[in-house]
Amino acid sequence: MKNLLLLPLACLVASCGPSKPPRGQTQVYDPNQQTFSPAEGEATPNDIALFLAGRPVEHGAALSRLQQTAEYQGHALEMGRNWRVFAAGRTGKQRDWSSANVRPLTGDPKVLLYPFGGPDLLHATALFPNASNYVLLGLEPAGGLPSLENQDAGAVLGSLNRLGRAMDTQLKHGYFITKDMKGDLAGGPMPGVAPILLATLSLMDAQVQSVQSINAAGRNGVEIRYRLPGGGNRSAIYVSGDLSNGGFNSSYRNWLSSYGGGVAYFKAASYLMHDSGFSGIRDWVLSNSHAIVQDDSGIPYRNFDASKWDVRLFGNYEAPIELFAKHMQPDLKAAYDATGGGSTVPFGSGYQIRDYNANLLIAVKK
Repeated sequence: MKNLLLLPLACLVASCGPSKPPRGQTQVYDPNQQTFSPAEGEATPNDIALFLAGRPVEHGAALSRLQQTAEYQGHALEMGRNWRVFAAGRTGKQRDWSSANVRPLTGDPKVLLYPFGGPDLLHATALFPNASNYVLLGLEPAGGLPSLENQDAGAVLGSLNRLGRAMDTQLKHGYFITKDMKGDLAGGPMPGVAPILLATLSLMDAQVQSVQSINAAGRNGVEIRYRLPGGGNRSAIYVSGDLSNGGFNSSYRNWLSSYGGGVAYFKAASYLMHDSGFSGIRDWVLSNSHAIVQDDSGIPYRNFDASKWDVRLFGNYEAPIELFAKHMQPDLKAAYDATGGGSTVPFGSGYQIRDYNANLLIAVKK
């Protein structure tokens, strides 16, 4: 009897011990428990990511000294607050909703393609946590691994302020403001979107392994290899290039085709593919993806041929925000009215930052 009584207790103790999160799931760190202890040696790519995210470095004497300053610790507190108060809760809801609604329809794509997404790796990972390769396309310059240890301290701290501004709306509301990013990412010790990607990865508890510049059919890009909690090697590829018909030429299409056949994701895409000037990328995605997940700013509803696509609607669709009012889709509204929509979307998406206004469409090729 004594052994039988001890068995449940042993099981309870084991269940309370540390365990690995599911593959792709990110942990939530508490920025209030951080200690910026002195570090030595040279910084690794992972230390650069930690530094940008406002987290203590493990190596890098020069970066460690900067972390002792009031200016840096103000950056760390702001990044931590935005993560804890806004981003962590939203991305947690996205992971849970995706597990129940996206994954059963799309499966686990090897490649997640995110045109017009800029450096928004955060939400791509939340909705598609088991993808192996994230291919992000935007207009902002790619940049690379910033070399910070030999830079002027004032210049580095000033760039951190600009990085924080560039990431502010993403962490708080879920999207970037392109015109603000253009100014915030120009020049200084950390140009381009690579610092945003690195800071995002560190906020998600990723271990950054390498950062390399790439050439994508003549367009500048950056590839970051990393691991997330739960295991699995990943890569995030960002390419800076024009996706209008004038820029999306045959060489760019051929390069992108090497990553085709996966799932495409559109969020806050400025309704560009509603314009005939972006018909090339729209038609390529429809031809080369086995599934598409998007809000109403992506491919127009009328382009999903019912003989080729199974379409599911989620959330609520009334009209675009006032800035994009001309892109109202009466056929999409009629479809929502006819079906009542799918399950509620418990988070804002794109320009609809309130969950009760959010809409998502999942289309799977027949």
